[in-house]
Amino acid sequence: MMGAAGSPEAEWWELAPVGLARVDTTGRVTQINQAGATLLDLDGDALATLDGLFDVDEAPHDAAGLEAERLASWPVARSESRELAYRVHGYRHGYVVSFRDVTMRRQQERRAAAVARTAARVASERSLATTLNAMASEVLRANGLAGVQILATEQPEGPLHVIGSAGFPPSDSFFALLMECQRRGATLGMLDALRTGRPVVIHHRYEAVMADPAWEPLHELLRSPRWDAFASVPILVRERAVGILNVFFAPEQKVDHGMMEFLATMADQAALAIDYAELLERERYVARRAERQRLARDLHDSVVQQVFSMGMQTQALKVLAERSPGPQAESFAAVAAELEEITQSTLQDLRSLVNQLQPSPVTEKGLGAALQTLAENTRRRTGIDVGLAVSDAADELRTHLLEDVYFIVAEAVHNAVKHSGAGSIRVDIDGGGTAALEVSVRDDGSGCPPGPPDTAPGRSSGHGLASMRERAEQWGGQLSVDWEQAAGTTVRARFPLPANSLDKEN
Repeated sequence: MMGAAGSPEAEWWELAPVGLARVDTTGRVTQINQAGATLLDLDGDALATLDGLFDVDEAPHDAAGLEAERLASWPVARSESRELAYRVHGYRHGYVVSFRDVTMRRQQERRAAAVARTAARVASERSLATTLNAMASEVLRANGLAGVQILATEQPEGPLHVIGSAGFPPSDSFFALLMECQRRGATLGMLDALRTGRPVVIHHRYEAVMADPAWEPLHELLRSPRWDAFASVPILVRERAVGILNVFFAPEQKVDHGMMEFLATMADQAALAIDYAELLERERYVARRAERQRLARDLHDSVVQQVFSMGMQTQALKVLAERSPGPQAESFAAVAAELEEITQSTLQDLRSLVNQLQPSPVTEKGLGAALQTLAENTRRRTGIDVGLAVSDAADELRTHLLEDVYFIVAEAVHNAVKHSGAGSIRVDIDGGGTAALEVSVRDDGSGCPPGPPDTAPGRSSGHGLASMRERAEQWGGQLSVDWEQAAGTTVRARFPLPANSLDKEN
């Protein structure tokens, strides 16, 4: 591997500060200096393994007339490679190749490009899922990782779930399965990152996870591609944890300071994307609220008043029918009675709709007080006993979520009053000691038989039930209606609580 000892050529060859290799016209490496052997971690006489590493075909030249640098990749471990920049120089019956290690520089370039592309997406994309998926792919490609996940919420204070992912197959159930692992006793490093606001790194995590029965629900999802170390970096918006960047390192991959700085930078980019999405959602909420208020005013000032006038005209028609002689009077009275029933029902529905379109009392009173007012008004207007039990923990949740809970309860109570013939209604809301807010509205009436296939069983109209379900599902929740002829109807809704309300001690 060395030149002739003591010759000027040998001295130049060994003292060169860069790697040098002699390559014949076929691309076979015939000699390498000590600097080059050290750079490539060559043991003994391993020149044959270098054949084909350097391309000696003619290369383009730069503006100064020098041959442009070319790049080659040399594997030094199963999941790592060394990137080389080299130039080819003609020499006797072959070539001399000078090369240097640019792995770090190239890594920094890829990371800088990933940050720049991600920043551009944050500024241009209006879809949080699209932005975070692209961001996960950038993090994966820039570092040769096994997998990347970005867990966040699509609604402020909503349920945490995987929005961006790369490397692993996509799964809508990942966070639910993760919570099942926690219930089985699994230790979740990401919750420590959420709680402390500081990154968590766990080495040799793969084998421990796969050997632990508590992690069994996620074994299939996390089995491939193979990984080793794990890092969880909190995503912070104004010092509030809104998500987590989870990184799964390839086997033998190093978790160094430069890597963690890059991940922290990408977590900051994710925070910008999430904050931007929350800002857009707040703007949409304000716009929707203003539009609902306008519709409520228009309905009250026009349609409600017109239906009220129809009711007054119906009353007059009943009086005229009662005073009219002859055999037609009875028919007139029956039609008038039917019209009166229709107008009263329509007026009740319209007033209920106007109340729902107006800002909910939750904003000023809190959920418990707002529902207490609803219960008292219902008792006073209908004589139906409305029982209420609201967990103190419920009022600590975000107002936007509680407004949807209030309107679901109000719709269920309205339907019970209108359709069930109930003597009592029971409202229970429990948000303490579980990972979900549980809502139940139960009456003791007769309800009505299951509706057609396009509406779920129960007494709610198709639009009313669809609205209730939509309000629940936008928070990752579920709504069901159980009807029993002898036991009344129960409307149930379940809302997953925000991630920061989970038990962080596990």
